[in-house]
Amino acid sequence: MKTALEWLEHRKQSWSLYTYERYRRVLYRFEKYLLCGEINREPHCGKSQFAYHDKSVSYINLPENYKALYCEFYNAISKRFAQNTVNHYVAGCTDFLLFISEHGCKTPDDMTIEQPLKYLERIEEITCTAETQRKYANGVAQLLSFLSKQGLIPACYLQVMRKRDATAILSLRLRDAACAESSFHPSKPLEALAASFLASLEEQRYSIPPERAYKHIFKSFFLFLEINHMAYSKEAINLWLNHIPKVTHWSAYRQIITWFADYVETGNIERPSVFKWRPLLINSLPKWSREILENYLTVRKNDELSQSSLAIIRSTCARFFGFMDANGVNSPDAITPSLVKEFHNTLSSAAPTTSKAYRVGVRGLLKHMGEANLSPKNLYLAVPTNFAPRCEIVTVMSDDMINGIYDYRKNASNPLELRNAAMIMLGLRMGIRSCDIVNLKISDFDWANQTVSFIQKKTRKAITLHIPTDAGNSVYRYISQGRPQSGASSVGFVFIRHMAPYSELTNSVCGYAIKHALSAHGLKLPHRQGFHITRRTFATRLLKAGTRVDSIVDALGHTSRKSVDAYMAHDEEGMLLCPLSFTVGGAV
Repeated sequence: MKTALEWLEHRKQSWSLYTYERYRRVLYRFEKYLLCGEINREPHCGKSQFAYHDKSVSYINLPENYKALYCEFYNAISKRFAQNTVNHYVAGCTDFLLFISEHGCKTPDDMTIEQPLKYLERIEEITCTAETQRKYANGVAQLLSFLSKQGLIPACYLQVMRKRDATAILSLRLRDAACAESSFHPSKPLEALAASFLASLEEQRYSIPPERAYKHIFKSFFLFLEINHMAYSKEAINLWLNHIPKVTHWSAYRQIITWFADYVETGNIERPSVFKWRPLLINSLPKWSREILENYLTVRKNDELSQSSLAIIRSTCARFFGFMDANGVNSPDAITPSLVKEFHNTLSSAAPTTSKAYRVGVRGLLKHMGEANLSPKNLYLAVPTNFAPRCEIVTVMSDDMINGIYDYRKNASNPLELRNAAMIMLGLRMGIRSCDIVNLKISDFDWANQTVSFIQKKTRKAITLHIPTDAGNSVYRYISQGRPQSGASSVGFVFIRHMAPYSELTNSVCGYAIKHALSAHGLKLPHRQGFHITRRTFATRLLKAGTRVDSIVDALGHTSRKSVDAYMAHDEEGMLLCPLSFTVGGAV
């Protein structure tokens, strides 16, 4: 091998770097084969590293326990991600392990927060591009996550590499030397308590998951404890609150962290707080009114209303029934027009939008009760109509936009354009929502029968649609020519990211796709319109083509024929076939 390396160095001056690295790989592979009878690739070897005895490779210099740890980490992420993603994440990991071993950490659990901070400064000094720095930081962040899940280090150490801002973290260090302590890993015992605390808050019916809303508070507090090596106490909480800037959400930080302190002390989540969800009013209603309201909510849910709309209906109708109960009403047939008017008189001080929401909600409830023969059919007329709902003509794509989309599809060549074209065609030719497009699986497609089957995210209703030839060809072309190999978390998805990590997409990508396609032809979407315009265009084109209403409802995945009414204004020829005389409209 010594002779081979001398020959290699002799020829280096006359070769390109690529040729030199290629010959070097072959020589080291050959040596590996001579020594071991195999040339299996070791985890530390990248595209140009086969230096099994090269002392310049950080993996070779690692202590044996760190080598074993690194191999375990490498195997763990290899099961979760594609090889390209693995190569992206492991960049810098062996160098980091060698760095902490040289700084006195015989095992990873000897590490303190100073080591990741010093390493962050190191990679900013030794690397020349922002891309390389990002790769090193992301790789080390994955390694720190792996170590924290094994209980070796506090989870907040990840923030050092994710933030990549040593100055912001060091700003948490107290200047008063009298406050300095020597507690080791003070945040580790608190991690399970914080997770339990947030999980208990989850049970309080928060509209936003507490973990997403408040987890950043604990990350900041835990970093404060680690950077000051300070044991947890209420005094430590006060020091942190007085040290961090008094930003807009500082009061929320104080409320949550002091609530957590009470939880640590008592183990009880019950505590008067503005953050606690109030009990639902529907649960306090009498049985007769609660059953009516629950049935009505089920009906509206089948009409594909969003969760926010259902929540407004539940709130307004529950308050209406609560008013009736307070006035001695114990059955639906005891509700009178005078009581309905009296209820709306209580809304006189409410904001116009709030008053309108109550009137619309109660009017719909009374119509439902009338159709179910629970109350007079015309009782809903007692609700004032000065805030009656208005209908608007839906916005659809123009012929120029549609022609531009087809030209974009025809000329699509690179992977991103193929993905954009496939997404848009699924919306324009099949009316599929963006949230369903990004969740489509390859197994959902039955190519032999030219159908696709999936469960709609919005309505949870299973649907099977025929695939038009142009839409099917666009999807197939993307899968076969443009789709990269997915990571473990996105295996089976049709549409995935085209940059590491190769994971599934969010539905906002569909909006970017149609904007990009239209901009290629100097066009843009109408004001306040997004990808959903393709679904409206699809329904309108079906209606104008004379498709039966029931068929349109099935194609859209709706349950009510009324959903098609909004598209009638664009069918001018169809509207002309059923005109009304002016006398019917009230004119003389």
